[in-house]
Amino acid sequence: MAITINNTEKPSGKSFQNIWIVVEADGDKCNFVHTAPADLDGDDLQAYVDGREDFYRRELLRNMYEGADCYDSSLEDWDKWIADGRVNPEITEERIVTPAQPAVDAVMGERQVVVESEVEEEVSTTEIVEVDGKFVEKTTTETVTKTVSTPQVTKHKLYNEDGEEIGEHEVPVMESYEVSPAVEAVEETSEMVVVRPETVVEKVAWKDTAE
Repeated sequence: MAITINNTEKPSGKSFQNIWIVVEADGDKCNFVHTAPADLDGDDLQAYVDGREDFYRRELLRNMYEGADCYDSSLEDWDKWIADGRVNPEITEERIVTPAQPAVDAVMGERQVVVESEVEEEVSTTEIVEVDGKFVEKTTTETVTKTVSTPQVTKHKLYNEDGEEIGEHEVPVMESYEVSPAVEAVEETSEMVVVRPETVVEKVAWKDTAE
């Protein structure tokens, strides 16, 4: 439909003119202010604004339905979106709950075998006490149990180059131990989460409408 031009104003020395027009958008007749080339008037100006009707309508719809998914889409997409109920659909995305973890072998080390044993030994302590007005040095002996760590070795006879036994040679007894345990592989798990629920965008009336 043709756009109604209510008024025009040509600022001095400018290449444009201000135009006050009425554009129909989503059933409302909206007063809209925009610009046009300054050298247009009459039928030429009317043809210019009529040719830009889709642009004007889309600008009005953008203000009426802020946040619409079709904000940057064509006017045809806008009309379909409004006809379908002005619904921004639900948006979901897949998020990782448990990241994948490859299997890791146990790390083993080697160390000398150490055997702990308990031994008893006598420990003496000396103190000075007062007895019948005299200071007496008194020694007390008690038996205590201690834990002793003994590195284990295997003893071998030791010979010189002539084959004569000259003593003993000790070889440490070694054992393997786990430095860090093995880790089993873990498969990645994920879930779909809603990052934006479905929403109906409410219309905000244009600030200036015509009867």
